[in-house]
Amino acid sequence: MRKKERHRLITRLLTEKNIQKQEDFVELLKSRGVVVTQATISRDIKELKLIKVPSQEGGYRYSLPAETAEDVGVKLEKMLKDAFVSVDQMEKFVVLKTLPGNASAIANLIEKRFQESLFSVLNDDDTVLMITRTETVAQDLRQEFLRFL
Repeated sequence: MRKKERHRLITRLLTEKNIQKQEDFVELLKSRGVVVTQATISRDIKELKLIKVPSQEGGYRYSLPAETAEDVGVKLEKMLKDAFVSVDQMEKFVVLKTLPGNASAIANLIEKRFQESLFSVLNDDDTVLMITRTETVAQDLRQEFLRFL
């Protein structure tokens, strides 16, 4: 697995799991078929600029650094340019199709970028379902995503 793909997987794992030690990364990646050393994880942590934050279960866990709204918008735009497939809308629901493996990261960025307009965001491997607060917002979001086609 290339470094870029490993970094994407690490980012996804951070949103799914409570990772407290570098060894946790090694084990989680191993369970997904990616064999890495603790030294590799240490370099990845530095490159991704991961930080430790208080965990809800006690202790500290790894987390992505806080992002500004501008950072989120730029990252979202870049990911959509690379992985966006299609978008559709029905009433307050907007469905975004992505290339496989990208929906989780895109959903995370969408949630940060449009949190005031969204009721909820759900995703699987290649689909993001956005439930908006109004139908007008859904139409606006669809138009926003259509620019990336």
